[in-house]
Amino acid sequence: MFKVNTEAKRYKLSKYYETLLGLVAITAVNLIFYRHDPGFLSVSPHPYWIVILLTSTRYGFAGGLFSGIMAGLFLIVFKSLSIPDIELVDFKTLSMWGKPILFFIVGVVLGETRQLHLKEYSDVCEERDAYHDAFDKVKTKYDILSEAKQELDSKILSQESTLGTLYEAAQGLRTLSIDSIYPAVLDILREFMDVEECSIYLLDGTEFRLDTALRHGKSYLPEVVPWGESLMSIAAAQKRAVSIRDIASNESMPSGIIISAPILADNHQHVVGVLNVEKMPFLKFTSDSVRVAGLVADWCGSSVENATVFAETKDKLIADEITDAYTFDYFLRRLREEFVRARRYELDLSLIMLEFPGLSNASDEGRDEVLMAFSMILKNQVREIDILFISDEPGAFYLILPTTPTAGARVVVNNLLSSFKALSVMAFETDQNLVELRAGVAGYTLGMEDPAELVKNVKEDMVSVLFAE
Repeated sequence: MFKVNTEAKRYKLSKYYETLLGLVAITAVNLIFYRHDPGFLSVSPHPYWIVILLTSTRYGFAGGLFSGIMAGLFLIVFKSLSIPDIELVDFKTLSMWGKPILFFIVGVVLGETRQLHLKEYSDVCEERDAYHDAFDKVKTKYDILSEAKQELDSKILSQESTLGTLYEAAQGLRTLSIDSIYPAVLDILREFMDVEECSIYLLDGTEFRLDTALRHGKSYLPEVVPWGESLMSIAAAQKRAVSIRDIASNESMPSGIIISAPILADNHQHVVGVLNVEKMPFLKFTSDSVRVAGLVADWCGSSVENATVFAETKDKLIADEITDAYTFDYFLRRLREEFVRARRYELDLSLIMLEFPGLSNASDEGRDEVLMAFSMILKNQVREIDILFISDEPGAFYLILPTTPTAGARVVVNNLLSSFKALSVMAFETDQNLVELRAGVAGYTLGMEDPAELVKNVKEDMVSVLFAE
């Protein structure tokens, strides 16, 4: 700050120094090289104009005023010295004051003109500086908003990625296989919460037994944990997710587990097991992570309950374990549902009847061989939405083909017959009674009022095919 003030002060005084220096320099040249004309009185235009013009145009009014006065004084001094026996009346003549007054007037006029330009220039500079300041402020705000936008975008992308990861991982819980649910739950914790180590213990009486675990390295997990000796017991007793923070004042703080959430079934009335988190990043260990663990445990409990109900229902409906064929009672109910759907939405629907006449008198071993071959062929030839049922007639099966026209059903029958023929020639050469297969096809047509018509039509279409050679 002091240096800036010094520079400004030096600039203000420089017009005086430069004026005096210029006049002295011209006078020195005059006295050295042009002694016969002191003061350049006979030279026109006078050399002092150089100092006046330069100073007034550079420094404005003050510079023009000072240079005009000083040039006039220098000129008056030399004129006074050039007149011998000068008298007072000589100072009253126009020749004495004419050119000095002209120096003064020109210096003032040029200086004032320049001063106006300098003022305009100063105003423009101030306006420019104001715009610069405003621009700097706007740029600062813009930079701040840009950083905020980047952070917000990154958070949005992170949330979208997290939600996408959670959704994709949660698809594993839609399975109806209990064995697939528990690993899917651990995958959700790993992907969504960056959990490094987690496990699932199932409650067996008064103890917890390890079922599934996700580990890094060779960390040890006990196979059995008695009730009352870990964070799992607290979570199971309170039926809510808990963490080590919830029992920080407890003298018997459990080691190893940092979050434990109960897996509940029967409308959150019965504890099936617990979901544990043993290791995760410190910054991720928040109250939100505890809530997420509880939410995932609830999903797990609902999925386990659905899978259990499905397994129990399937056990009641499936009458043949080899072919996974459903019961005849379920066939009648399901056929009516598909029939109503086809009639309402004008969809195709076909029914296939397959009969093995020789199965009724076959040995258990022969029957199992035929059904195993039949089951293997079905898995390769039919779709997942096609459903197999046992008929009320011995050795017969029904196959419902939703959204399939009669022509397509006949193609399926031909493929089944061809595959069964190729397999039976090799497998059942010693028992010719087992290689006979009867097949019939019927399809829904407009005007049908009862699914029993389909069953009647398919029986009438039955054709016997003997594969013996």
